[in-house]
Amino acid sequence: MRKLDVRIVLIKSLYERNIGAASRAMANMGFKNLILLAPQTEVTFEAQQAAATGQYALQNRKVYKDWAEFFKNEPQGLMIATTARDGRGRQAQDLQTTLQYFVETNTEIKKDSDEPFVVHIVFGPEDAGLSAEDISHANFCCSIPTYGDNTSLNLAQATLLAMFISRSVFGGDRTKLEGQQKPKSLQKKEEGIFPDASLRTWLTEMGFSLDKKKINVYTTLKRMLLQNTPSAKEFRVLEIVLQQSIRKLRELKELNTHKKS
Repeated sequence: MRKLDVRIVLIKSLYERNIGAASRAMANMGFKNLILLAPQTEVTFEAQQAAATGQYALQNRKVYKDWAEFFKNEPQGLMIATTARDGRGRQAQDLQTTLQYFVETNTEIKKDSDEPFVVHIVFGPEDAGLSAEDISHANFCCSIPTYGDNTSLNLAQATLLAMFISRSVFGGDRTKLEGQQKPKSLQKKEEGIFPDASLRTWLTEMGFSLDKKKINVYTTLKRMLLQNTPSAKEFRVLEIVLQQSIRKLRELKELNTHKKS
């Protein structure tokens, strides 16, 4: 599947802080193209503050005066209008369901191409949302799922949720935080990392019999350790503990032998 280029289109936005916050959300989701169509506010320091560490989309935004200028400059792709209202002329569909349907049925997005597939997600002004004219330009009119009685979302939060849903459908490389590790249950055991020989030797030095083929203290301990899915580091620590314990046991046995002689 082709790479995805989600472009956030804000129409007649009233508050510059929402524009800045949308830019920050785009940085979170790995998208860069922010488009303002007929904005009703200036973009000043307040927008920069709201963007915080996500300045790129804000600083490189494109501004169009109307739809005619938009279509003259923007590439064709999928256009989705967002709405919190359903009714005549809107017929809002669930965003995730719509995107999944599009992936399953559209041939263009399945092509092997270096050119990313463009998706414009369009959001209306904070006070009234998208007009019927705005929606008429879109391929789909979609709602962003909510679980409470209030279906109206803050503009910047709506952009974040829409991009997250897009990523959940189209995929992408998740951000890896510094020092981040996989959950223990997902860690793949490295070949030969379990201190098998050391565990056997330690138990033998402790005087346990390992002759039983099915169940003995060795198989029980090994199963207990593996069921807790230790990490590679934890296995190495166990190896060190076992080796040191073996040395101490052997030193003690040797000392006792000398005393008897």
